[in-house]
Amino acid sequence: MRWFSSSWVVLFLVGCAGAPEEPAATPVAAKAEAKHAAKPATKPKPKPEKSPFPQRCSMKRGECLPPAEWVDKLCDNIFPDLALHFFAPKTPWQRLYMTARAEPFNASGGMSLMGDKLEPGEEVIALRRRDSTAMMSSGENAGYDVLRWNGACATIHDDDFTEEPPRTMRSAPLDWRRLSLEMRQALEAIPEIGEVYELRHQKCRGKSVGKITDQCELYDKKLSEVVAEKVRAGAKLPTPALVP
Repeated sequence: MRWFSSSWVVLFLVGCAGAPEEPAATPVAAKAEAKHAAKPATKPKPKPEKSPFPQRCSMKRGECLPPAEWVDKLCDNIFPDLALHFFAPKTPWQRLYMTARAEPFNASGGMSLMGDKLEPGEEVIALRRRDSTAMMSSGENAGYDVLRWNGACATIHDDDFTEEPPRTMRSAPLDWRRLSLEMRQALEAIPEIGEVYELRHQKCRGKSVGKITDQCELYDKKLSEVVAEKVRAGAKLPTPALVP
């Protein structure tokens, strides 16, 4: 009986002595594991949102002009929200400045907001050069299709503008009602614009029924001017509600 117990003790000790031990991690391996465990999972970078309108020049003769096919669509309608984005500071588009008074004729055949003449000092953006026989009617002078501050296209002739900014810069009168609700709300939130808007609202109470006073016309003009001033200064604008 004593021999049997001794045998089990021997076997137990041999078994324990022969059990394989886990290899100790080397310092290099331990450091690598710790670094891997501490490193946070990287999130994929969100893709930048694609702009709904051109922001780069379609180079032609060294001029910065939007793509021709896009201009065809632009000049077929009126896009007042979009115009504010185009006239914002640091946009690449070529600015021109009227030196003559001219009718708002749209040679592309689209809408033009007839009635608001282009005035000396008015800032416009060049969209397309018109100097080829294919684009011009008989007797028509060379010039540009341009975008006005009110969102309409117009065609101007070479003798009617300069590339040098005038001392007093003007902008085409805005039709406040044509701006999207989101754009109007964003502009009204700018204190200087909101103040003029409220005064205009008071002075133009009878405008909806055809009663337009001199004070109403004055504040219509002031509202356009202060909007242009703030947009030129870099006011943050919402995405245009309507684009070509």
